[in-house]
Amino acid sequence: MEIQLISGRFNLQDAENLLTAVVKVKIAFHEEKIRTVHLSEEDIKHSEKRIIQLQNSLRDAIKKLREKGQEFTDVNAFIEVNFTPRIG
Repeated sequence: MEIQLISGRFNLQDAENLLTAVVKVKIAFHEEKIRTVHLSEEDIKHSEKRIIQLQNSLRDAIKKLREKGQEFTDVNAFIEVNFTPRIG
């Protein structure tokens, strides 16, 4: 199953705002998980590493958008959901 989350042409500021908002939601998910779920040290490290990756990816994407200097950019985002069979 696929969910089309974003599909459109946006001016530079709207594209930056949209990308930032989406990434912030994912970062907040990891931060909340670290705070509220009893995770192993390995799981916490994974979430912390993922947060850093997301922050770096967002920074790089915004930098590239600005470097291109285009008035508009296309942004597309899909979420793929795969149903995994139950084990056991």
